[in-house]
Amino acid sequence: MPAMTQAGPWDLRHHILELSERDAYAARELAERCAKEFKTADDPQFLDEAPVIAHDLPLAVRRHLNAARRDENTHATMIRGNVLDQAALGDTPSHWSEADTESSQTYGCLLVLYSALLGDVIGWATQQAGRLVTDVLPSRGYEHSLVSASSELELAWHTEDAFSPHRADWVGLLALRNTADVPTTVSHVDGRRVPENIAKVLAQPRFVPIPDASHEFADHEPEMDPIPVLDGHPDCPVLRIDRDYFRAQDQDAEAAEALAWVVDHLDANLTDVFIRTGDVCFVDNRNVVHGRRPFRAGFDGSDRWLKRVNIVRDLRRTRPGRLDGATRVIG
Repeated sequence: MPAMTQAGPWDLRHHILELSERDAYAARELAERCAKEFKTADDPQFLDEAPVIAHDLPLAVRRHLNAARRDENTHATMIRGNVLDQAALGDTPSHWSEADTESSQTYGCLLVLYSALLGDVIGWATQQAGRLVTDVLPSRGYEHSLVSASSELELAWHTEDAFSPHRADWVGLLALRNTADVPTTVSHVDGRRVPENIAKVLAQPRFVPIPDASHEFADHEPEMDPIPVLDGHPDCPVLRIDRDYFRAQDQDAEAAEALAWVVDHLDANLTDVFIRTGDVCFVDNRNVVHGRRPFRAGFDGSDRWLKRVNIVRDLRRTRPGRLDGATRVIG
């Protein structure tokens, strides 16, 4: 049975599966066959068939991810012990546009197969040229930016694509390389500690999301309607916030006060999660925020490199935002 670990100064609920050597090689062999047949992890036919092929993954993996799919209180789910061939993988690329290499397709396929046990992979036309399996790595000139290509500046915690109603339910990360143990940060709202007056305001549509800098809009950023920070059942609220890209409505002092409170609360609860080389981590984008600690990139081929996917439990929910019914890409 997978272990459930609690860590940090607060109740971080994350389940960890330690793969046996046999299961790790079986999972990689399945991904290798997919990469050979479909060539790329973004292949539409592969994405359509992945939920079926994923049933050939080891039973321990299927049980582990099915438990995560059902559990409303799990914040992060990890699968450790995946087998990577570092020599074949080659150097960490210098930019995401160079990262979709033939040698990395096996691991993109592996991440898609794992993801298929949770839901459907989606992508954004405005992000990394519409790719569905994207890459997270440091790039020169972005060291102090507010996007995932940064390094020396902390990547502030956020709900992934908080500005959009079509945002992911889970964010999947596979660490191809993280020899420096750069931590991912995770935080959530402890409902027991939220004052009643603050909770009431946070549940009202009085906050304005702003599209973050990782999206490149051709003409202009879309206008955002005010939204709540906490939504849904109070026992299991949906959290939607971004430390750098959220603000209260103009001249709404009460909303500004509530936003400042929840920002301080999330800052105080921020916990480090180590996604080490070979680890896969699925962050529940509905109940936690995530970010990354600063680090010094060497730009020498050994830097941190992750494959990333966005996953929705119900693909039909995203149809109003997708370019057409045949694509998984949100326009």
